[in-house]
Amino acid sequence: MTQLEWSGWLPLGAGSVVLGGAVLFLFLRRRRAPESAVPVRLLGLLLAAAVSALLAVVVRLTTGPGGVPDRLWALSLVVLLPLAVVLYPDDRPPPGLGWTATAVVGLSGGMALLYPGTFAGSGLSEIVAYLLVLAAQWWRYEHTSSTGRRALQWLALGSVPGPLLAAIASFVIPYEPLGVLGLVVWIVFVACFCVGLVAPELRDVRAIMLSVIVHSITVLLVMSVFATVIALADTIAGDPVSLAPGALGLIAAACAIGYAPFARLFRQVIELLLFGARSDPIAAASRIGERLGHDPVPALRSLRESLTLPYAALLDESGEPVAVSGQEPESVVRCSLIAGTDTLGHLVVGLRPGQVSLLRGDEQVVAVLAPALTQLMQARKLRGELQASRAAVVSAIEEERRRLRRDLHDGTGPRLTGIAYAADAARNILGRDPDRAAQLLAGVRAEAGEAIVEVRRLVEGLRPPSLDQVGLEQSVRQHAQHLLHSDGRPMAVEVRVPAELPALTAAVEVTAYRIVVEALTNASRHSHGHQATVTLSADEPALVVEIHDDGPGDDAWDPGDGMTSMRERAEMLGGTLTAGPDTTGGRVIARLPLIPSPQMGDAPHTA
Repeated sequence: MTQLEWSGWLPLGAGSVVLGGAVLFLFLRRRRAPESAVPVRLLGLLLAAAVSALLAVVVRLTTGPGGVPDRLWALSLVVLLPLAVVLYPDDRPPPGLGWTATAVVGLSGGMALLYPGTFAGSGLSEIVAYLLVLAAQWWRYEHTSSTGRRALQWLALGSVPGPLLAAIASFVIPYEPLGVLGLVVWIVFVACFCVGLVAPELRDVRAIMLSVIVHSITVLLVMSVFATVIALADTIAGDPVSLAPGALGLIAAACAIGYAPFARLFRQVIELLLFGARSDPIAAASRIGERLGHDPVPALRSLRESLTLPYAALLDESGEPVAVSGQEPESVVRCSLIAGTDTLGHLVVGLRPGQVSLLRGDEQVVAVLAPALTQLMQARKLRGELQASRAAVVSAIEEERRRLRRDLHDGTGPRLTGIAYAADAARNILGRDPDRAAQLLAGVRAEAGEAIVEVRRLVEGLRPPSLDQVGLEQSVRQHAQHLLHSDGRPMAVEVRVPAELPALTAAVEVTAYRIVVEALTNASRHSHGHQATVTLSADEPALVVEIHDDGPGDDAWDPGDGMTSMRERAEMLGGTLTAGPDTTGGRVIARLPLIPSPQMGDAPHTA
């Protein structure tokens, strides 16, 4: 054996050991984690290929060339290993082709076993096996699941770029270092093979493949430029030129300067070939903006059409879809729609097959579109709040109507019916028993008085008559004069109106009055104070109603029916109410808009 043969066959033996170690690792993993089992037939073929190749190397290095090592090597390289790759990754043949594909691969390798000098020695059997495996796995890729595709992408990463670069390098690299390069390519292939089997989701292999392709092409280009410059120098000089190390360094530095821009250019070209030409970002954003309205579906459809995307969706803050266009692919990009510190939703964009991220032009369109979609989601949120508020108003009105109906039906109605029956009875006996008729009429008069009181109470519940007679300020003063503590003691109430109040709408007047009455009632019952102050003031564009008592402000207030009623009354007008203890006692502050709130108008149109 010559030194050259040793330098060639030793890396092959090392590659066999690497393959055997990988198979041992997969067997141990299968034993420890059965749920992530690796196909047994595939492992058996790999182990047999590793053993056959190692035997071929040992026999060749010990006995020299011969039919036995050649057949062992052919058995490993063109029979066992291709069969294992055809069954990758699920231990089954490609769907639709069946075991026929496996048989064809095995028969093509069998020719190398029968005629090793003709097929194995010329390299024809390796080429045929490589092409058959490539065709079978291409078919599998088109007819398998997403998980299977990711495993095949790892297989492609290990089996395509490395051997291609090694084949190109074989024209310029001497034989001895070429064996080491082949061993490195083989280790990368085995590593990708194992990752695709046990952890295909480890990384997005498409991003790695794209980077490998881009940098491989760029490296080849830089090396070609370097070699071309050296060849031109030899051509100009007429004889081979021996350049100084400094000159070679300058040429290499000049080539390296162009590496980064050429890598970016190749990435753009590859993306253009894979995904097609993109629309102008500004024009695309303009078209999308023209279709953006209450219904975002046309805008999402325009986004897909302009950027040729398979999918676009708008989600709310909880992740529920608001609008969807297209079918969701395996890979998507999510853009958060943020207003201030609130995340109002997300724009989800589906990537094209094979794409790992949005192109720069696509990102520009999404960046231009995001603020408009944020405003749309904010308007949608406000519209939802408005609808909830209107529902609360309608519910409150219906509750008030139900209360009024119940009071009329259960109180005033029976009382008036009794008056009618008593009047009829008095008329019937008036001639024969005047005294009894007089008693009945007296009862009618008393019942009528009670009915009047009941009607006044109902009217008071709807809108106190004093508001129409003397206005809000005097109505509050009249009520304050008769305020008593729970033990019967009078409670002093001071009513302050720093400036003349503007003209108030009926809704604002009755709401302010009800809040004052409820707050004073709570103060007299629960505050344990001696005095209360009511302040009415106009702070454009709102009427500010403040009720303060001098009771102890140590304990927090538990919101009861009265507190809830006051807050609901304020919110019906689009106002606010705050209530609670402070260092000087209890305080209730309501702000009621003087201008009618949009909540009191019609709801906006929704698509």
